[in-house]
Amino acid sequence: MSIVHEIYTGKLTYKEIEFSFVFDSGSLRLIPPAERKHEVCMWFMKKLADGAYTFGDLVYIEDDFLIGKCNENCQKIIFLPKSTNISRSNSVLIVQIEAYIMQNCEREWIDRLGFKSQEVDCIFPTSKALESSKWAEDGIISVTTKDFDNTTSQTQYFSVDGKKVAVYFGISRMISPQIGKPPLELHSEMFFEFEKTNDYLFMLRLWRIAREFIQFLCYRKNVNLLSADISAPYKGGKHEKFATLYFVKENIDTEPEILEKKKYIKQEYINGSEGKILNDIAEDKIYLRHLPDTYRAGRSIDAARFVMITAAFEWTFNKNYPHGIVKKLETIKAEKTAAETLNELVNNSSGKLKKIYKFLKQQIGVNSLQAEIEQIGKDYADLVNIFGNHLYSINNEKLKYSEMGLRLSQQRNNFAHGNIDKDFIGLSLLDLIYLEYIIYAMQLKEYGLNKISIQRAINDLFGSSLAL
Repeated sequence: MSIVHEIYTGKLTYKEIEFSFVFDSGSLRLIPPAERKHEVCMWFMKKLADGAYTFGDLVYIEDDFLIGKCNENCQKIIFLPKSTNISRSNSVLIVQIEAYIMQNCEREWIDRLGFKSQEVDCIFPTSKALESSKWAEDGIISVTTKDFDNTTSQTQYFSVDGKKVAVYFGISRMISPQIGKPPLELHSEMFFEFEKTNDYLFMLRLWRIAREFIQFLCYRKNVNLLSADISAPYKGGKHEKFATLYFVKENIDTEPEILEKKKYIKQEYINGSEGKILNDIAEDKIYLRHLPDTYRAGRSIDAARFVMITAAFEWTFNKNYPHGIVKKLETIKAEKTAAETLNELVNNSSGKLKKIYKFLKQQIGVNSLQAEIEQIGKDYADLVNIFGNHLYSINNEKLKYSEMGLRLSQQRNNFAHGNIDKDFIGLSLLDLIYLEYIIYAMQLKEYGLNKISIQRAINDLFGSSLAL
């Protein structure tokens, strides 16, 4: 599923030249007037001598955004180019667009973004808005909704590039008398509010953060967050929608069947922690690189995904254990003695041998993947063992963290070092599935969620179907 982007034409000015434009499927074609064609072509040329030219360096759009006016609706359209070079066909410039904003009316400031999608409808269910419903034998149906205060989540805050942003969920109501449209529609919406600004790149930055937040809650990248409502400040502290931000991305497989199976984390589980999660996303302090492109893709494991999931675990472990694993006094003394011994060897050697001793010294005290998993087995048993014991038992195995860590460590190293001659350790695949559960448990616990909320989140997200 994808948003169908219409073809727009119009005029825009760039470098004091008024271009005609044609915008279609993310590609913006800028057509200069006849008398300026030669000038535009010369942007791409490098002078060698009088009358001699060759192709010059790559040309990029120098402005952060381009503002035009559409012929079709006489509305203002703002293009946000990708950071790729401009290509051309003769004198026609071809610019790839990442997103664009269509304005219904002119407003000076922006102070809110609203995100709607199938995922948001599920994460914050629209059923929360229903107060009561009544059916009569004569066909009369009456539905009563709760007020806005009772259908809006508690406001949380996070920071983006030094700017304070509020986040909350709410439910919008729409009544329509038009044929072909439902008479009453309820939609959940995630709102970002901030100090008024006219920084369009900030809107795009917030959109990316919102998308990663929904991806985290759904454990997949293909979330249907392809647009956002843009609002301006309105009297009485309210907001007036006046534009829509569209992200240009085609062929999104939204997997509605996964949403029907309720494989996502509900807002009620993370209630009060939304700001903390969003803050870490904004500051790149949460590991999300291992998220699969689709939920179905996440159910098949190749070498690259195996390594990425173990990397996600180690990154999260190091964040939660900044001082490493607590070691016994005997271990600390032994490591100190080994370091002193190797230090003497480094000082009394040279060449390749010295480099080898330096490398060995650097390895002292480094936690192994196996040791880290064993530590999690001690510290998180009460939280995750209910999933691990169930997962291993249905495969006629027993959960043992030491053996799990050894298998994962060996198989990860085989993949990472290209040891294709080594037999695949079959049970490591089961270990890896359980490791995905553990990663979420570590992340959610860090954000202050209680035990039952974490377990319910994992239970829903991975479809464990356990009675909690």
